[in-house]
Amino acid sequence: MDKESNSTIAPVLLVVLAAVSTIAPLTINMYLSGLPQLSRELGVGQTAGQLTLTAFLVGMAVGQIVIGPISDSVGRRKLFVGGAFVLIFATVLAAVAPSIAVMYTARVLQGLAGGTAMVLARAVAGDLVQGKELARIFSLLMVLGGVAPVIGPVIGGIVVDQVGWRGVFWVLAIFNVLVWIGVVRVVPESHPEENRQPLSFATLGRAFTVLFRDRVFLGHSLGFIFSFVTMFAYVSASPYVLQEHYGFTPLQYSMIFATNTTGLFIVALLNARLLKKHTPLFLARIYNVVQFTATIYLVIVALLGLNKWFILVGLFFVVATNGGNMANNSAIAISRAGSLTGTASAIMGSGQFLFGGIVSPIVGVVAAWGISQPVAMTVVMLIACTIATFGIQVIGAKQRA
Repeated sequence: MDKESNSTIAPVLLVVLAAVSTIAPLTINMYLSGLPQLSRELGVGQTAGQLTLTAFLVGMAVGQIVIGPISDSVGRRKLFVGGAFVLIFATVLAAVAPSIAVMYTARVLQGLAGGTAMVLARAVAGDLVQGKELARIFSLLMVLGGVAPVIGPVIGGIVVDQVGWRGVFWVLAIFNVLVWIGVVRVVPESHPEENRQPLSFATLGRAFTVLFRDRVFLGHSLGFIFSFVTMFAYVSASPYVLQEHYGFTPLQYSMIFATNTTGLFIVALLNARLLKKHTPLFLARIYNVVQFTATIYLVIVALLGLNKWFILVGLFFVVATNGGNMANNSAIAISRAGSLTGTASAIMGSGQFLFGGIVSPIVGVVAAWGISQPVAMTVVMLIACTIATFGIQVIGAKQRA
């Protein structure tokens, strides 16, 4: 199934796809510094506040696993435009939510619509290019889309500090309007009718069977999913760990988050250059080893109770390495999919956000048992990274051998 491509993607389309790729990180990280404030205003505790992340991630998972296979049958563009439009409505609803129940509803809708846009962005890229060029495109998407996640936490921290957490969602609503305009004007129909699969449960079952029997696809999908989950264990727990345990202010927290995301941005840019000389497989295995080592270091730091500067070093490497992990593992897996690009993208994207959603409240639950928040966070990170390592270095390697 794996194949290379000499084609590429037009710069203007690349920019729009990059903007779409920022939907999840912006919708997650811009309001993180306001999570404690949101919890207090809506009258809930830490775990319930973290569940607003889970609601978004579950929506992302469902949106992708449903829309990806459908797009293999009906095409990409109409679904893409519709999903981007619904995202605007859902973000406005989050901004005005009067209760935690309405907030959960808004976040699920945000996830469904955002998941639709993101799965189709990957599918469009996979339709147009393959192999090493696809890995390079995914790296460039992370670079081009990396500016917003870097400045997003800083802007979010400033907005939360000045006008509160609701202001973050109004800013996101404006951004989502711009994304919708870009999708309408630029994104083509990349999946011609002759390549489409009939829409039926039997066809869907065969598609999943073909993909899951491919150990390279399975191994690197696990690498893609659980590298993200490793990072997301930090993302969901860090507002409480860094602000409440270590004493950083909301603005300081936002600066730390932006610094770590800058590392991801730099590694993604470096990865795009390294792909001129190295394969996505070689680079995926290197980045995985670095991330796995960093998670072991973090557990040791947390258990020994070392000061806050030690833990920041490990967190930086966990986040930064995902600049290569996400691009290379997704390219390797999607390049195995052939005409099933939408389904492959759906499996990876839904798994990414489903397991991220499961992880989101776990750190708070474990900490409630009397375990320190840093230990709870870092142990969860190590477990997730171990699964990613097993997928990349063991499952995928067996078929390659």
